[in-house]
Amino acid sequence: MSNHFRDLCHHLDALPDEPSGIILATPSQAVRDVPAASSAHCTAHSVLGDGDGVRMQHESHLEIDSSYVLNSVRNVANMQEQVIFHFGWDRKKLKKHIFDVVVTLISGERIAFAVKPEVRLYSSNKQSFVEHMQVVTWWAYETNFVDEVRILTEVDLDPITLYNAKVMAAVRAVDIDADNAAQHALRSLPVGGGSSLRELTSAIGLGARGYRALIRLLRTGEARLQAKERISPDAVIVNARDEKLIPNLPDRPVLVAEPQPALTVV
Repeated sequence: MSNHFRDLCHHLDALPDEPSGIILATPSQAVRDVPAASSAHCTAHSVLGDGDGVRMQHESHLEIDSSYVLNSVRNVANMQEQVIFHFGWDRKKLKKHIFDVVVTLISGERIAFAVKPEVRLYSSNKQSFVEHMQVVTWWAYETNFVDEVRILTEVDLDPITLYNAKVMAAVRAVDIDADNAAQHALRSLPVGGGSSLRELTSAIGLGARGYRALIRLLRTGEARLQAKERISPDAVIVNARDEKLIPNLPDRPVLVAEPQPALTVV
């Protein structure tokens, strides 16, 4: 046995039985995996959610950005990508549509999203994507697959919202001491009262750890930005303890499943 192999075995024997440090994200919940590569657009993976997070797959840059934004919505409880939906009259020859993302709200309602560039909504010599989605939506409602179907394009992505969504996703890891200190600093403000992230970070006294913890409070809805602006040290955040699910706040609206429209399938 070589000295190198002996040293390696000794090192492995010394490892603790329980893992410590970094914990890998939960595996993707996608019903199908996206292609490993594509010549027409990008394919990628991200880690979203809270804490250790959940790995998600994306088939375009627009899908990545849309998922970041949906991940930041205050009343989204769960997200699943690449969800297969079968539909049609002939049970032996069902058609298939793959929804890019399906979100479940804390109310239990489900909203399915089709993510598509604006230019491709109507660019077809046969049935346009919008016409296809009208049929898919009718079946999705008829079978109670989801409560609502929406199409997302780049037009729906607000640059400030997207920037903040990426910042919140980057600081998802829990830091108990810093999180407790950030909550204490925020709750020292009157409900509706605010202070800059710089001032609150200084009051916490943990440097970057405190700054990240304050941003996590924005993610959970315990705090909110006073105005719609990019998250930065000079941004003022507000103690929002009693307004977690008030719709149409300036920084982060909530999702509401709209009543199903009257549709006719052809």
